[in-house]
Amino acid sequence: MFTDPFSVTYNGSGLSLPRTEVAKDYSRYRTADGEFELVISNNLNRNIGIGACSIKLSRRLTDPTPSNVFDDYRDIRNSFGFSYSFDAQTRAEASVDIPRIRTALDTLVTSTLQGRVISGEK
Repeated sequence: MFTDPFSVTYNGSGLSLPRTEVAKDYSRYRTADGEFELVISNNLNRNIGIGACSIKLSRRLTDPTPSNVFDDYRDIRNSFGFSYSFDAQTRAEASVDIPRIRTALDTLVTSTLQGRVISGEK
């Protein structure tokens, strides 16, 4: 089990996210006002040999269209996360290879690429 509360720095400010929910496959951490949420999920399927874990930080935003008669309460979020996949049986080279893959992906996702993805390019 990870620490409780989780500490995250967002835009230069420290946030404290206490654990608010624990289930078999995930833990949820959330600020008291509900603006920020961190979810760590774990989906290890030993039958087919695949392990997947993900961590995602989300920020809930005020609905920019509050007068929308069709959906006054829609949930507006921005999220960023990482997903880790590996062989669930052996975890072969995962401790060495996954950090290298993460570094490669961090390098790939420049502000230009990020802007293109956000604008809808595929």
